[in-house]
Amino acid sequence: MMKRAIATILTAAVVLGISGCNTDNTEPTASLYSKVTESTITLTEDGNKAVNCYKELLKLNRDVIQPVEKNFDTATCGLYDINSDSIPEFFFFAATDATAYSATLYVFTYDKTSDTAVKKIEIPNIMYLSGGGGEYAVFTSPVALLITRTSGEGESVTETIVYDMNLNKNGSYKMIQSHDSSTERIVNKYYANGAQADQTAYDQLVTVHLEQATMVLASNIKAKSEEENSPLLSKPQYNMMKYENMLSYIIKIAK
Repeated sequence: MMKRAIATILTAAVVLGISGCNTDNTEPTASLYSKVTESTITLTEDGNKAVNCYKELLKLNRDVIQPVEKNFDTATCGLYDINSDSIPEFFFFAATDATAYSATLYVFTYDKTSDTAVKKIEIPNIMYLSGGGGEYAVFTSPVALLITRTSGEGESVTETIVYDMNLNKNGSYKMIQSHDSSTERIVNKYYANGAQADQTAYDQLVTVHLEQATMVLASNIKAKSEEENSPLLSKPQYNMMKYENMLSYIIKIAK
């Protein structure tokens, strides 16, 4: 029998791991096929096992994924080989709590030894409805997965987290912007791996990662003026899918 590890985040239950995944390949309807990309990926044996695990994980988390699609009017699910090992990773946005006014990003990888989908990354409140919701981007480079987000209202915090190819945290960079009421000036403070840094060092570190980006997996960053545009806007963009489309796609490519 399938073993399920279930964790409750407030009142939104997100399944964190699936082992002994089954391979129920029920054909999707034609209408679902028409909504997903026609391109398919060729899966290795381990890649196929991973995708079947992700299918069960996806189905078990339907009730926390679909409210995000409704409230934020956005696609929520992705399947992409982040570390180029021929086994795709699976990532999705799920409601942080029962209101679904904020969303948490989860990134899962496949463990061959235990035949399990394993949670590697969890970023709470990466999307939220209040105060404009901030900005976020999830992107890859040749040597890392990076997640950057800007949040806060009175005080704006921009944080970039770096993960290595095993999806382990490998560094972080942060800029905190606040208003000094005594001088009526904007004050920026910069940090690298928890230690305060100067702006030049911070800018160099962040710029290198942005310039080396190879694929933007998820983002809500929009075009501004030419001077303010993020370099990520010129990078290849992965097309995330909504729940039903991703389920259809996985069924289509899995064996």
